[in-house]
Amino acid sequence: MKEILEKALKFEQEGYEYYMKISKQIINPLAKRLFESLAQQEKVHEEIIKSLFASNNFDSVKEFKSNTALLEEELKALFSQLEDCQRKIPLDHIEGYKLAMEMEKRGYEMYKKFHIEAKSEEEKKFFEALMKEELEHLNSLDNVYRFLTGTEVWYSEEESKVWNWMNT
Repeated sequence: MKEILEKALKFEQEGYEYYMKISKQIINPLAKRLFESLAQQEKVHEEIIKSLFASNNFDSVKEFKSNTALLEEELKALFSQLEDCQRKIPLDHIEGYKLAMEMEKRGYEMYKKFHIEAKSEEEKKFFEALMKEELEHLNSLDNVYRFLTGTEVWYSEEESKVWNWMNT
């Protein structure tokens, strides 16, 4: 289990560093807040994994549950305050979104593998919660990316797949 936790810790640390780096380069307030929020969530994951190392016991994270609505609510509040011109991003930041989405896909797959390999119910629940968080990060990035780049597909997506409050 130590090797798995080391991989998870490294992944979360790299995610935090990447999101902070991108957030410092971006001027658009919506994109900036998205990356800052993702960085903070990765930092929370890092701290939880560190506590597992310290206790060497999954009982210490029994109460950890995925809070997937938090990021959307935070961005929704900010979005309502933005002017139309602030709801688009310069094309030079597109690669940052694409890399972030790839990173979240890798994280989801990694935690899915750890979930399958988990020995105890506590381990399974923990990795399942992390899977949900990584999937929500991916969905958040995808929604904001497609909206800000003006992709027509975003507007025609099934309502359950997009944040419709962005279509105002």
